Amino acid sequence: MLVMLSTQATLAQEVFEFSSGETVTRDELKYYLKERLVPEALESAVAKPDALKNAIVNLYVMKRASNIAEKEGLTSQAELEYRRGDGGRRLGLQVFVADRSDGVLSETDWAALADERYLAEQARLGERVEVSVDHILVKTDGRSFTELVNRVAEVQAGLAQGVSFQELVAQYSEDSSASRNAGKLGFSSRGRFDPAFEEVAFSMNEVGAVSEPVLSSFGVHFIKYNGRRTRPATPQASVQAGIIKQIRRERSEALRGEVLAGFRGEAWPYVDDLDEAALGAQILDELRTEFPSLDK
Repeated sequence: MLVMLSTQATLAQEVFEFSSGETVTRDELKYYLKERLVPEALESAVAKPDALKNAIVNLYVMKRASNIAEKEGLTSQAELEYRRGDGGRRLGLQVFVADRSDGVLSETDWAALADERYLAEQARLGERVEVSVDHILVKTDGRSFTELVNRVAEVQAGLAQGVSFQELVAQYSEDSSASRNAGKLGFSSRGRFDPAFEEVAFSMNEVGAVSEPVLSSFGVHFIKYNGRRTRPATPQASVQAGIIKQIRRERSEALRGEVLAGFRGEAWPYVDDLDEAALGAQILDELRTEFPSLDK
């Protein structure tokens, strides 16, 4: 049930009541928004669809989990009182999630999951071929087709006349990094470049050769091939701890969502029909007394 008091004078006492017995007050909602958003972002954040609904549901979930954690003795009343308010509820939420997740996490075969992840990431961690190339980029943005053709033709003419690739980079390349690296991209494996660029770069095999113009999503490229090498695989033992840490983080986040999904489901029907525009306008009006910049 959502209790809506009718007069402007009593709007500050507006209370959201849920079937579990939990309540979320308007003042708690306002505090929640103030704590998580800088004043400059309040107006745009509150205006987003479902923003206030989600904020209320988040407060409900924190209260529900924190109260269960307290009843089950997962955290002490003294510590919750010390943290107070929002801080205490977040502590209770963390303890509750940890309690419900620890059993699953403790039974997880992390080494087996790390083996699977290592095999799945062979493109990054396995043996791989890398090519070293330089390039000249002629951007298409802001140019007519004729202007683009003429610019590309100037680069081709310079190559035909024997002008060094580095001189042409300095004169024609519009890659933002060209001034720092003189067009040199160094050794790179597949997956770093635009697909059209990559297809040509990895098909070249004559050191010093320059490709025909290559059209990519960035513009027109001339690619100079410098060589290739094969990098050995990264030993699994050297990255095992990092892989397990990453998987644990992912599993913990997934379990957190699963543990709290039921609480979110309990709360949502009670806010589904909320008039967010009206409530948001009222909250912003109150916050303007604290944050005059909201009037600007």
